Amino acid sequence: MNSAKSPAIRLQHMLEHIDGILSATDGLSSREILDSYIVIRAVERSLQIISEAAKELPAGLLALEPEIPWRSIVGIGNLLRHEYYRIRDDDIIDILHHHLPDLRPAVLRLIEGLEKPRS
Repeated sequence: MNSAKSPAIRLQHMLEHIDGILSATDGLSSREILDSYIVIRAVERSLQIISEAAKELPAGLLALEPEIPWRSIVGIGNLLRHEYYRIRDDDIIDILHHHLPDLRPAVLRLIEGLEKPRS
């Protein structure tokens, strides 16, 4: 497997983009986020990358974090790429405020699990 496509690398990409979104939007109101073309486009692009990385993770790995809506994460990327006109402002804000904060610790746990030596 190409190391750039390994689960560990994809999880790291997810973490980097989650952190990037959280950093870029920290201290901004929902309206400020939505009114800033640069911020909202950066958020959308990072969500696409998070989605694409999640799509390529093995099902067995995703099963370790069953409370995370993996199918929805993949789905938002598909919407942003192919049906962008269906995305509502409320969808993006909901992801920012309710889903990314839960996704981050789950991704960290998966990374830690991959880093543990197997006995």
